Amino acid sequence: MADGLSPEERDTIAAELALGVLDGAARAAALRRLMADPDFSPDMIDAWERRLAPLYDDYVAVTPPETLWPGIETAVAGGLPAHPALRQLRWWRAGALASAAVAASLALIVLLRPGAPVAIQQPAQVAMAQMVGEPDGPMILARYDPTSGGLVLRPTGVASGRLAPELWIIPADGKPRSLGLIGGGAESRIAVAPSYRRFMAEGATLAVTMESMAGAPHDAPSSAPIAAGKISLF
Repeated sequence: MADGLSPEERDTIAAELALGVLDGAARAAALRRLMADPDFSPDMIDAWERRLAPLYDDYVAVTPPETLWPGIETAVAGGLPAHPALRQLRWWRAGALASAAVAASLALIVLLRPGAPVAIQQPAQVAMAQMVGEPDGPMILARYDPTSGGLVLRPTGVASGRLAPELWIIPADGKPRSLGLIGGGAESRIAVAPSYRRFMAEGATLAVTMESMAGAPHDAPSSAPIAAGKISLF
């Protein structure tokens, strides 16, 4: 949709993220869609987590019997009766393997054919971070594009007054470096300085502290973070 996700789409993606059923590229794509949606708020994910929390109280861990894996191994090794459906499955699997081999051979011919170079496009990585603090406190979603150096932030529960929220990148050396002041509204955008882009790496920490607006960006934070989170690359 040109103006954002529909309420149903937004609610479905928030539920999937709360359940943890998305990972890797699927999770990154879902986060990108939510971050681009003007009506999305991180509270929507929190609401689903609170709604699903009672289900964990009813969960009882069950230890599988010791005969489970030997039984599976026996079945895979051919211990199952020769049902017609199984014979069809074996034919289908053999046909699928043969088709895959033919496709791989054709691909190899195309790649090795002189005068026909094939450029393999690697998907551009996107850095994501979810900064959180105290329970029911601020939460900030961050999305960083390493190609452009643009950083998009979606804060929730961050109030500006005499002090303003300042964003910090903390790489492996442990030294905070200011990325500048951010707004407390629905969305903030920051252009990360070229000299700091190398710090926006997997495992680095993004943190927000409340600082005086005078003299920003500051050399070091003057208070503890109200929210912080690790960067993950997708």
